[in-house]
Amino acid sequence: MEANSEIVRTIYPLNQTKVFSHEEALELIPLLQLISSKTKRELSVLNSQLSFFKSNSDKALAIQEKINTSLQSWSDKVRRLGAIPVSLCKVRIPGEEGHYLWEYPENKLFMH
Repeated sequence: MEANSEIVRTIYPLNQTKVFSHEEALELIPLLQLISSKTKRELSVLNSQLSFFKSNSDKALAIQEKINTSLQSWSDKVRRLGAIPVSLCKVRIPGEEGHYLWEYPENKLFMH
């Protein structure tokens, strides 16, 4: 799924949150799906490697670092979009009348 680059208007500092209208929150979904699917694929490969190398502590440690980096990168990207990571591929989007909740691979929002 390709995200429409015209939809992304602003990248926010990590410590700044935005309040989204319902339409603006819906516009985030394709981009959240894109970055979440990429991260899930990456983590799947890394977890398989971790399982394979669990008896080799040096390799397992290096793979765990890559997993942590991937998770942090996903979280940072979500925050830069103005949303709040809740757990892997689950995002809270501040809204005008509360919070929207999105979870991969959904293409809709839920009020929270």
